[in-house]
Amino acid sequence: MTAEPNDAKDRSHSLYVALPKAPEAISLTVRKLIGKVQEGEIRVPAFQRPLRWGPDDVVKLFDSLLKGYPVGSLLFWRHKFDRDPRLQLGSAVIDAPAVEDGWFIVDGQQRTTALAASLLDLDQHGDRRWDLYFDVESNSVLHGPLVSLRRHVPLRTLGDLRRLGRWLRDCDLTDDEQQRVEAVQQRLLDYTLPAYVMETDDVDALRGVFARLNSTGVRMRADEVFQALLGSDPKAGTAKRRSLDLEVLQRATDIDGFGQPPRGEILKAILAMSGLDPSRRLDDLGDTAMGQLVEMDDAAEALRRAVAFLQAPADADEAGAGIPAYAFIPYPVVFVLLARWFHLFPAPDEATRRALAQWLWRGVATGVHQRGAVSKMRLQVRQIHEDMGNSMQRLLDTVGDPSPREWSLDPFHMEHAASRVEILALLSREPRDRQGQVSWRSLVSSGERVAREIFRVSTFQQDARAIARTAANRVLLDRAHTGLRSELKNWSWETDQAALESHLIDEPGLQDLCDDQAEAFLSRRAARIRSFVTVFLASRAGLGGPRVLPVSVYYELPNEAPSS
Repeated sequence: MTAEPNDAKDRSHSLYVALPKAPEAISLTVRKLIGKVQEGEIRVPAFQRPLRWGPDDVVKLFDSLLKGYPVGSLLFWRHKFDRDPRLQLGSAVIDAPAVEDGWFIVDGQQRTTALAASLLDLDQHGDRRWDLYFDVESNSVLHGPLVSLRRHVPLRTLGDLRRLGRWLRDCDLTDDEQQRVEAVQQRLLDYTLPAYVMETDDVDALRGVFARLNSTGVRMRADEVFQALLGSDPKAGTAKRRSLDLEVLQRATDIDGFGQPPRGEILKAILAMSGLDPSRRLDDLGDTAMGQLVEMDDAAEALRRAVAFLQAPADADEAGAGIPAYAFIPYPVVFVLLARWFHLFPAPDEATRRALAQWLWRGVATGVHQRGAVSKMRLQVRQIHEDMGNSMQRLLDTVGDPSPREWSLDPFHMEHAASRVEILALLSREPRDRQGQVSWRSLVSSGERVAREIFRVSTFQQDARAIARTAANRVLLDRAHTGLRSELKNWSWETDQAALESHLIDEPGLQDLCDDQAEAFLSRRAARIRSFVTVFLASRAGLGGPRVLPVSVYYELPNEAPSS
């Protein structure tokens, strides 16, 4: 690694800061490693990614140790620790004392945790990843519930000489088999791991090492590298390092029930706001990209404005896209593009807002906003710059002028863009139950399905299941209504007409439902949904009508200077 520039200005734009001296090379047995973990002398820093390993990964690690395979080196950062009465180890919690000469794990968190959580006798609170045992007959490490309490040795028993001694007194193994178990214990605990210990007071250099190590081989996700480099760390932060914390920005977007976009989408939004390619990893863009990154406060404000635009009804005084929650956005890439738009143009006029909504929905109609259309995303990021009117016109050119077409009902799945369009269309009808309007917030609360099935698909014959899998078999009623088929059969056209119509159920359809004519009911409702969604999408996208452009395009009025 080459040394970075020393002056403060260049250093503030550098992702990878040089270490003051090379790490110290040491050797560490598994026995010593897990002992230091148990004593709280080895801990995980805040910028580490979450545990990703499953049982199969842990089994492979121990199998490699038994076979004498190398399992890679570990990297630690020497650090002083305060007492932590709730230090997490796997799913266990230990009371860790203050430590003068402790080590933070920089590289090797998954391996260190797997070794300690499997070999130490700790309460993992039902986390079965660490429930491994040595099978005497097959001479291998396995995962799962113990089949033979006498011939399967739990790894936590092998983690301590006294625990194994007690276990051997109660087992029915032969002397040869007992010796084999003791040899396995010795082989595991005496296995020597190569390790390096860094000494530095510069947290930025530490973060750079961590990100570089995890940006090669089996790479971390881009948002994990970014968070490691720029995420805030109240325990180990420095005044020299700027912060762009993805998790803080996630929380900033959760306005009025909108929900938190995935961290990776927040990262794409930051790159787009900064005029960088949102499909690239920051470490692939180079150190110069650091100087282009948007400021934290500006990013949060642009994201909030984008959310407000998405949530605003199409017919509001300040028109928006009419998408109340992130989970309902048909193609989430528009969130990234809107972040850039509202960073450059924080207060667009009403005509521009309507044009922006038209662009969003036309991209849905044409599929331009599909997640896989990376080149289209890059193009649209480049189309948004300096001049608001021209930017809007270029965006509309990108999505084109599609003609209205009849909507096609496909199998319903909340992850599919078409199903989200259907949800938004049904929500626009302000769905009701017999007591009043159903809140969309109640539909997404507690992890409930937003659109619940009226009939179980499995009750239909094979040739009728296709329509039963579509939105024709779904209504927007919250979990207070349990059996939806029985619930709707209790409604009457005379007293509940408004509620039924809000779900696109007409009087003949209700009669089919009450007469248990499920296929007839679904066919009738499918036709109504197709017709309604066709009109809904055409209206939102302005299909078949003229484009709506900012006033400045027609009159060449000066635009407000974009914010930086």
